[in-house]
This record gives sequence, structure tokens and C-alpha cells, in this order.
Amino acid sequence: MELKARLRAALYRLWRQEDGTLTIEFLILAPIMFWTFLATLAYFDAYRAEAISEKAAITIADVMSRETNAVSDTYLDGVYGLLKFLTYSDANPEMRVSVLRYHDKDSETNEASDDHFHVVWSETRNGGGSGVQRRLTTSDSKRMTANLPTMGNEDRLILVETWTHYSSAYNLGLRNVWGGNSGDGEIKDIVMQTYVFNAPRFGQTCFSNTPADVDSRNC
Repeated sequence: MELKARLRAALYRLWRQEDGTLTIEFLILAPIMFWTFLATLAYFDAYRAEAISEKAAITIADVMSRETNAVSDTYLDGVYGLLKFLTYSDANPEMRVSVLRYHDKDSETNEASDDHFHVVWSETRNGGGSGVQRRLTTSDSKRMTANLPTMGNEDRLILVETWTHYSSAYNLGLRNVWGGNSGDGEIKDIVMQTYVFNAPRFGQTCFSNTPADVDSRNC
């Protein structure tokens, strides 16, 4: 009992003790404060880059949903230029624009079948970089059905996807949030993907490099 009392008294004195050495306490707390400051800057900048990428994709989807003329390669090059202008963190972001057609019936038998989307047209842009994104196929779209809205038979949907690469100079755990590859003590190649869909406001969004030729339009 006496040993416990002495131990309790010693702990109480240690708890109540207020003297110390400022230099030692600063050396203990300074790395934590410095890391917190850098983490605040790094996380804020990463979330800002992600928000800008998301808003850029929403802007592109909205612009295309208002288009009444056929979309061409030149038009998509301009849209891609808009994406590059809006996303500052990547000089060569990747973009895929697709128009999907919803089916709730089999196109041959006209009988009810599993709901799915068919790809009407799909185009990609990667700014001359090492882009790996290919045109969307109907098989791909069928796997996306759970992530797309239910629509009326033969209705169209504009799907805009972007991939923006972001790098942080500090290894602060960003890879655990967004994913990516790490090396040399630095987080590299964090890929921020956006996935935005919108319905055409004025009928169909067609694709054609010869808009004057109505028969060449892919709708």
C-alpha cells in the first residue's frame, strides 16, 4: 500500500508540475506544426484541383446538351481546349465524350429485355500525351448501367468523362485518398476521374465531320 501511495503521489506531482524547457518543447512540437501546415496546403490544393476538374466536366456536358448542330472533330477539339483551359493541374488531361441510347426492349424482337445502353458514338482526346482511354463500346456501357439513370426507351444520354493527373510535392498520404503511384519520397500521378452525364435539351446530339450532309450524321 505504501508503494502505491508513493507512486500515486509522484504521478500527481508530475501532473501538477508546470516548469520546463522551452527549447525542448519547441523541438518536440515544431515538426508536428510544420507537417500540419504543409498538409493543410497540400490537401487544400488537391481538393481544389479535384473540384475544378469536376466543374469543368459539368460545364462541357452542359454545353453539349444545348448543341443543336452536329458535333464534329473540330468541335470536340474546341471542347478539349476548354477542358485544358479550366484544369490547371494537368497540361494534357484526358477526355471521353459519348452519346448513349437507352433500350428497354430487344431491338430485333421488340420484346422486353434487360435494360441497357447502346453507344451511338464515342470520341476521346488526350492532348498528344500518353493517354490510354479508348472509345467507349456498347459492352462497356452495359457494365455502366447500374451507374446511369433509368430512361425511356430510345432516349439519349451524353456522358462526359475526364482524367486529370495531379502531383503533390509532399508525401502526406494523398495517395490513400485519390490513389496513384509513389516513388522517390514523392506522390506522383494521382488520377482524378470525373463522370458526368446529361440529357440533350433539344432532341439528339449527332456526330459528323460533314454536318451539311444529313445522311452522314451519327445520331
